[in-house]
Amino acid sequence: MTVINDELTGSAEIGSGTVVGKAQGFCVGSAEEGTSKTVAFTAMFEEGGDYKDSLSFFGVQRMVGAEEEESRVAVMGGTGKYVGVKGYATVRAVVTGGGEEHVTDGVGTLLQFFVYLA
Repeated sequence: MTVINDELTGSAEIGSGTVVGKAQGFCVGSAEEGTSKTVAFTAMFEEGGDYKDSLSFFGVQRMVGAEEEESRVAVMGGTGKYVGVKGYATVRAVVTGGGEEHVTDGVGTLLQFFVYLA
């Protein structure tokens, strides 16, 4: 089990980009060979020092070791301007820097989300 407590940025670079909020939740290894994780977390968006708007996600993220591997997780709901939304997000591990990080270790790995709401 891994606890998620990370900054949300608008950039695909670790340590750069404008911080737009934070993500909090957890992920649990859900395959013996380490190829997938069950994730549950909430993305909280900051505005004026407050976190009034959020989206909650749940699903299985496949981590096969390929940068191109993409998963879909469900948007389970939200708060603030996202109350009652439905949708999904595509999730992809992005190797940063020199490309030498192992995409399944979770330490030097950036997750890129594209969120689709109805």
